[in-house]
Amino acid sequence: MENARRMEIFMDYAGRNVTGQINNYLNAFTYEDVASGSSDCISMELRDDEGKWRGGWYPAKGDSIKPRIEFVNWKKPNTRVALYCGEFQVDDISFQGQPDKVTIGAVAIPQDKAFNAEERTRTWEMVSLEQIAGEVAVRSGMELYYEAETIQIKSIEQSRQTDCKFLYALCSAYGLAMKVYAGKIVIFSEEIYEQRAAQLTLKEQDMISWSYNSTIAGTYTGAVLCYTDPDTDEDYVVSLGGGDRILNLNMTADNAHDAELKGIAQLNNANKKETTMSVTVMASPEIVAGINIEVADMDNLSGKYYLDKVRTKITGGGTSQMTLTLRKIVERIKPASKAVAEAARSGTRQYEVQPGDTLWGLAKRFLKSAIRYKEIYEINKDVIEARAKARGKVDSNNGQWIWPGTVLVIPMEQEV
Repeated sequence: MENARRMEIFMDYAGRNVTGQINNYLNAFTYEDVASGSSDCISMELRDDEGKWRGGWYPAKGDSIKPRIEFVNWKKPNTRVALYCGEFQVDDISFQGQPDKVTIGAVAIPQDKAFNAEERTRTWEMVSLEQIAGEVAVRSGMELYYEAETIQIKSIEQSRQTDCKFLYALCSAYGLAMKVYAGKIVIFSEEIYEQRAAQLTLKEQDMISWSYNSTIAGTYTGAVLCYTDPDTDEDYVVSLGGGDRILNLNMTADNAHDAELKGIAQLNNANKKETTMSVTVMASPEIVAGINIEVADMDNLSGKYYLDKVRTKITGGGTSQMTLTLRKIVERIKPASKAVAEAARSGTRQYEVQPGDTLWGLAKRFLKSAIRYKEIYEINKDVIEARAKARGKVDSNNGQWIWPGTVLVIPMEQEV
């Protein structure tokens, strides 16, 4: 069976090549590759019938592990494809008997560095998110890879938090993904990744097993968020999206744009769970977290999915499977700045209601006929009615009540 397809584990432990020792005792090796939000991790279950692991080979927390997986004879005989898992540090050790065995767990986030151990208190002012991440990376001896739009922050408090927790929370607040991998801090926009072409197609015949779920519970078509201006202590309301499933939010924000970015992030994060799949397949070096997969020939279950997590399990004999956590890519609710550009391409414009505005007046101004106010109302009905309810009204009385800050879509039939 020299040319049989199989997977092999190679490993450096605390700077030493221990491939032979590991494979001689290996029951199972598991590698979890996560696109964002938590640390990659590995777990090894090893036989300990000779008592070596609880004796002289006892692992120490914080020890470094650098594993790689090699796919042997995958595409054709006598070929190898390497998958580098990254660098991990031991954080969990457990023993069990009978038979005697040890399980060693390790995570990708450095445990012995200031990045994930030392709590800090600091006020960051007039800085971008990328600049904060850059300073954290330099202090932690890591590299920064930033692939997202520039986000300016007027002021934010890091209060008795490690740099790791603070940076994860900050990225989450603005809808960015973050991953720590092989001594690197990687921050990216999932929206950019979702727009890329699918790198792989899966059909039901490719799946060992699968499960599918679609729900509207906990998902939203829009939001109404209230925030307090830190300079004036005045309260403001911002509407996002529309529809009848409205998420009500209260938050701190530097300004309306900052509040909008944070609100959009919460909306889109909640909507990620609308349609999900869990799929078990034969392992493949092409499958890594963060790629898009086209699920095909499964009727209404088909579509383009984003790969959130890959769990690869390899036995001591080299057999393997991958369990994929997928979410269907849905249209994101966008900030006004992006919506304005898209509106222009679709023959509409966006307008933010100012004090004293009425639909009658806006129709006269933009459409040259006040009686066309009903057109504006019908296009924006969901947003107008959601804003009215947020203000304590039963309804808007067919658009009679509109409030400053509401963003309306108006046909671009004539120039102002």
